[in-house]
Amino acid sequence: MAGRAWSFGPIEQRVTLSGPRDLSRWTLVDYMGGIMDTLDGSSGRTFTYLPIVFEDDCQVVGSHFNWVDAPETNTKS
Repeated sequence: MAGRAWSFGPIEQRVTLSGPRDLSRWTLVDYMGGIMDTLDGSSGRTFTYLPIVFEDDCQVVGSHFNWVDAPETNTKS
């Protein structure tokens, strides 16, 4: 986030996953859910704490997921 504040408005997610296609183990929904759970905040009783990028999954109004088939996972950015 380069020092930027969390976003409180609508979010669009764009993800590229590079690796072997093994959909028998996880689905694209599993990947997207895990990414969104990592980037949003943890919910307390009356407030959200420790958000990384946004406060809640409901802020994600659009997403694009691209799977690049590769023999192994690519960890380079």
